[in-house]
Amino acid sequence: MSNEYDDKATWRLFAEGKTKGVFQLESNLGKSWSKKLSPNNIEELSALIAIIRPGCLKAFVDGKSMTQHFIDRKHGREEVTYLHESLEEILLPTYGVLVYQEQSMRIAQKIAGFNLEEADELRKAIGKKKADLMAKVKTKFIKGAKKVGMVNKEEAEQIFGWIEASSRYAFNKSHSISYAVCSYWSAFEKAHRTESFFLAYLYYANEKQDPHQEVYELISEAKLFNLQTRTPSLANFQSKFNVKRHKIYFGIKDIKSLTGKTGDKVVEAVKLAEEELKKKITKFTWVEIILYFSTKINSTGFKALASIGFFRDFDGSVTRNKALYDYEIFRTLTKAEQTWLIKNFPSKKWDNFTDALKDLAPTKKNGGGTSKVERNQIVENEIQLLLNPPYDLTDDPNWVIDQETKFLGCPITMTRVEASNTSYANTSCKDIVNGKKGKNLCVAASVNRISEYKIKKGNSKGETMAFLTIEDESAILDSVVLFPKVKNKYKYILYEGNNLVFCGSVSKKDDSLIVEKIHEI
Repeated sequence: MSNEYDDKATWRLFAEGKTKGVFQLESNLGKSWSKKLSPNNIEELSALIAIIRPGCLKAFVDGKSMTQHFIDRKHGREEVTYLHESLEEILLPTYGVLVYQEQSMRIAQKIAGFNLEEADELRKAIGKKKADLMAKVKTKFIKGAKKVGMVNKEEAEQIFGWIEASSRYAFNKSHSISYAVCSYWSAFEKAHRTESFFLAYLYYANEKQDPHQEVYELISEAKLFNLQTRTPSLANFQSKFNVKRHKIYFGIKDIKSLTGKTGDKVVEAVKLAEEELKKKITKFTWVEIILYFSTKINSTGFKALASIGFFRDFDGSVTRNKALYDYEIFRTLTKAEQTWLIKNFPSKKWDNFTDALKDLAPTKKNGGGTSKVERNQIVENEIQLLLNPPYDLTDDPNWVIDQETKFLGCPITMTRVEASNTSYANTSCKDIVNGKKGKNLCVAASVNRISEYKIKKGNSKGETMAFLTIEDESAILDSVVLFPKVKNKYKYILYEGNNLVFCGSVSKKDDSLIVEKIHEI
């Protein structure tokens, strides 16, 4: 291939398994095998795309899938062998592994004397998976092999069975090469135009079956590229996802309660409030936010904004809980009382909401909004609640996580592991994703996903092992393995959402964290 495909940063991305969003390799399966193979040219990338299809993955020889044989042979960990010496010429470029449909056709031509039409019939028969059709083609193959005389009947049957198993769901090479080119250039964009890549893919996430899960996985991988994600705020907000100063910001309309026209109304409310006060909303006081902004959107929208930290730009003085608390008190006022506050603010210029209500309390004699004695008492009670809140208005980390998960689909400000403030860990998910090896590695992380696999062979046949996806503040690690003995020992604490310390080892031959011990946080 030409130097057009020689970009080191791009190939490094494949080798590190950072392929979320990369064409054909964005799944956990694609990421894992990309890391294992570490392709460094288009031919190898094409083969990777082909060997992670069911044919190679499910075709087992000597206890290993042909996919694993390909990788081990590529890295020199296994000798390249051929089912029959006559196949070497055809299978040499793919380390003796049958990868492409064209290879099956060429074998049929060489071994069984098939012409191109007959070879194509073989390809179609395998693809259609029809037993009667396969039986017919097999008979022709065995007869043809006998006539050619290159292999005996037993060898011919073995080769045919191997072709049938390996070629199921297989790509033709031209198809696979074209996919590889697309994969390379999408990886190139990710490596060199990282911010734009993630932004484009976040926009595209809404087209996925589970948009929130897609967003969650994307922002988790963004951490590996030193891209942090932030919730929208007064100082940084747009309708949709945007990037500023190497940070990805959620858009207003990416908040669950503010999608569609509801989100548009929030953006419009900002403009109206700015026009009314003749200054940017970033220059508003908290009292002005309550009076001139909150009254222009519905309560659901304001509470969603407060819960995800939209008003955090007030030097930390307005916590999420304080924003919600002050707003609820404001909402207890009558429409006339709210109107009086808005009307009188230009002359009063209250520094805080408490002072505003102190002026509102005696409005009966001043011609204000309250008209009954009991209303005066209600306002007095609200003043006392502002001065002496019945609960702490600081933001509990776990509550923040719950709110961000509720409105954004995932925690942004911190993970539950960070909230736990553990000191057990001696490494991170990001370190292992980036290739850290060794023994006694301990990672404090949340369990994202658990899948179980029943062992079919060997001494542990019938027992169940577990594969986990875990996450800390640095990255997602989707290659965590618990063998049956360890899984059974810790099964009562192994559930999604739990925060644990996973201790084990990562060998030089494998990128998986093999868990030996688990500690509760």
